[in-house]
Amino acid sequence: MATRNLPAEVVSWIGQLASVLHRRVAGRLLPLLVGALFAQGRQTVASWLRGGELGADFRLYYYFLGSLGRNVKAVARVLFGIAVRVIVPGDRLLLALDDTPTKRYGPLVEGAGIHHNPTPGPAGQKFLYGHVWVTLSWVVRHRWWGTIGLPLLAMLYVRQKNLKSIAPCTK
Repeated sequence: MATRNLPAEVVSWIGQLASVLHRRVAGRLLPLLVGALFAQGRQTVASWLRGGELGADFRLYYYFLGSLGRNVKAVARVLFGIAVRVIVPGDRLLLALDDTPTKRYGPLVEGAGIHHNPTPGPAGQKFLYGHVWVTLSWVVRHRWWGTIGLPLLAMLYVRQKNLKSIAPCTK
């Protein structure tokens, strides 16, 4: 695994994020995030597993992602605390919400529905079929890159009438 290439401070931050997870699975966060950092090609979970050299235990990491998803708000809270300490904001924080739709295709896409298209393009399509991710970001000004949004939390927006397309939770 490539954790030896990370600065100690980054490993400490990931440890803080993992502290809100169940101790039985918390140790999987560091290798998975290392894999995400060193992944090449398309940014999929499979590429994260290859980047972190986790192929032999891939099932454990897929199950871990489900556990992580159930604790996303607690992890986001810790992430925001780390970001505020590291970036040291001024007198105010500027937060932004984004609800950009993403196109998806096929009849079996869970949670997908018809949404207003804010950028219809040359075809003039007023609606699109897909997902809407609502993302909370902290807007900061970077010395080199200008104004950027640091995503803190993202949740899938599913319309009431599309809830039936989501498989019921068996837990």
